[in-house]
Amino acid sequence: MKRLTSSKVIHFFNSPYSGAATPTAVIFTLVSMLITVAYLKYSLSAAVAQRYRRAEAMALLVAEAGLNIEAPVVLPKLTGDTLLAAQGVEFGQLPDGKPLGTYHDVACTTRQDFSGRTIYHAQSTGTASYINSLGEAVTVSRVVELNMVSQDFSKFMYFTNSEEPGGGPWLGSYVSFGSNDVLDGIIHTNGHITISQYGCPDFSQAEVNAADGITLNNCNPNSWASLDDSAQVITYPPYNAANRAKAHANYVFTADDLLGRGVKKDTLIMTEIEFITGGFEVRQWTYLIPPIGAEGPPPIDFLWDEDTDFNGLNTRRIAFDSPYSGSGFYVADSLFISSQDIDGVNVTQYLDEYVVGDTIVVKSNDPDSLKYWKGVITSKGVQSGDYIFGVAPLSQMFTNGFIDGEEVSLNYVAELDPTKPFNKFAHYHNHPNDGSSVCQSSGFHHFDFEPPIDGPDIMPTTTFYTHKAVIYVRGGQVRVKGEVDGQFTIVTDIYTEYRRHDDPSIIDRVYDNIWLIDDIIYDDSDPNTGEVVYGTDNRLGLISGANIIIANTIANGARNQSAGGQDIIINGALLAMQDSFVAHYWQNTITRPDLNGPNWTNPALSKGDGRGPRRNPDSSFPSTTGTSDIRGEVKLWGSVTQNKRGYMKRNFPGPYDISPGIGYDKDYHYDYNFSDFYPPPHFPSTTTEDGAAILVMKSYGEIPPAERGSNQ
Repeated sequence: MKRLTSSKVIHFFNSPYSGAATPTAVIFTLVSMLITVAYLKYSLSAAVAQRYRRAEAMALLVAEAGLNIEAPVVLPKLTGDTLLAAQGVEFGQLPDGKPLGTYHDVACTTRQDFSGRTIYHAQSTGTASYINSLGEAVTVSRVVELNMVSQDFSKFMYFTNSEEPGGGPWLGSYVSFGSNDVLDGIIHTNGHITISQYGCPDFSQAEVNAADGITLNNCNPNSWASLDDSAQVITYPPYNAANRAKAHANYVFTADDLLGRGVKKDTLIMTEIEFITGGFEVRQWTYLIPPIGAEGPPPIDFLWDEDTDFNGLNTRRIAFDSPYSGSGFYVADSLFISSQDIDGVNVTQYLDEYVVGDTIVVKSNDPDSLKYWKGVITSKGVQSGDYIFGVAPLSQMFTNGFIDGEEVSLNYVAELDPTKPFNKFAHYHNHPNDGSSVCQSSGFHHFDFEPPIDGPDIMPTTTFYTHKAVIYVRGGQVRVKGEVDGQFTIVTDIYTEYRRHDDPSIIDRVYDNIWLIDDIIYDDSDPNTGEVVYGTDNRLGLISGANIIIANTIANGARNQSAGGQDIIINGALLAMQDSFVAHYWQNTITRPDLNGPNWTNPALSKGDGRGPRRNPDSSFPSTTGTSDIRGEVKLWGSVTQNKRGYMKRNFPGPYDISPGIGYDKDYHYDYNFSDFYPPPHFPSTTTEDGAAILVMKSYGEIPPAERGSNQ
């Protein structure tokens, strides 16, 4: 038997496959190492990414903390750019006691958007750190921003500073909400709300806020959207905001150009604005508020001569025979008058018109001065070409008398002009005719001064083509109507003082009201109901320094709707700063004379101006409508803000003790375009009692690194 030799054995293992084991093992080892390295690399990268993401989240959190801690303190009262936490503030704490990160450079700024609202902007930077794979500290920064807008008064469906009534005569202590009142949106008063005991309003879609409580009587508020009877007080009136609107006016129409002119008597100017497609039309004309004096010698300007008598009277001067006593009176019984006025013009033709018995006034030509002397001519003579009037003083107003060389004027106090209709004090004033009392913001007001027959004498009808404007009517009233195509705000002053035509020593006031003489509606609103299109670009703001009044016109339903018109449609945000949004109830066609006409013996007690029965159209004989002068509905889609609550209807019970009464029923709806989008241009913003702006969030979020110039 042969033995196998070693060579045979070796040959046995030298098969074609015998050399593959080692390379395969090496390959498997390398693959395993590569997988391990890849895993380790992945694990390391994941850990680093995890740390980065954690640091990024902490930086964002810290930035938001800085924004919420620092910005709310300064934003409501911000007046200029402010930088807070410039050196950095650590925030939060990790388990190891270290802070989450640091916030810094909290920048607060303001700007205005296209509607004139103030945008309050704040941004904050937050930083956090992590350790990278090389053991180095890496800082991650994130920036967040906050944009807020100042809340404006168009947010409110209905706002009053007080629930006391205002705007017209014969006011009560409060006005209640009753069964005919259906309001949606936000209702707010700084005062006390009273619900009528005779019926409950429909506030099912209204948020009701009263700072001074609410008297519910028999009504259950559970059906209302909400009720807050201790709401925050909002500062009113917003004078500063209204002044900003005036300062940003695109168009200014002056109505005080003919006041305080010395040689001519004060004349008022009426402005009328009608909105049309593509813009608006303006017309202006002169008018006088009665009493109006008959024609007589015109005012004549002179320089006052303090210390001289007739023998030493300088030309172009006027003087008493005795100086001012220093005790409040001129000790005088003669007035010396030069035959030449202040400009050297011979005025004898006018001085010759004066006769014994005429009442005269010598007054300062300074429009800001109230100084005057009034008396009756007792004798008249001429010496050396100059005039000597014997005088008997009636009244005067001085603190230190006229000053030597002061510009003054001699004025004729005329009897009333018999050709002027309704030319009696009580037709236009419901205050004492005592020479010192003046018209008040709640009382008689008048719009019905029509342009001259041959057209407006100050500005003929002029068209202004624009789709956006703030319109400021300075020193006068304005009448408004038309279809609004664009974004507009009209703003007026509070009142204008003028010297009465019949007696220039008497100063009175006309309040710069906004009068609604016909529908004022957006051009895309429903023409029958006034309903506003949600999303429309049309806006209207009416900011009256005094009242916003629905005028007694045919279009607005005058004469108990029997003259051809009824209702009024109003689109817009209305704000009556000094007083109220009110119906023109003191001019009416109620049959009872005590309700439609003046109280002749005591005008302060007048309930009507006496002109309603002869207007719409004019009539030589008065025409009345019984116990009803109901003019329809106020169909309002918008917002109403007023200092006091104006009456829309006067009826029983109360001083106008008739039924159904005078005025309108209400159909009010909020225009959500104001709160959901933007208000009318430069509409006034709200503030708290301490002057802080009331802010509403517009946007909040991170500023992407690409937008702030950083890749961190």
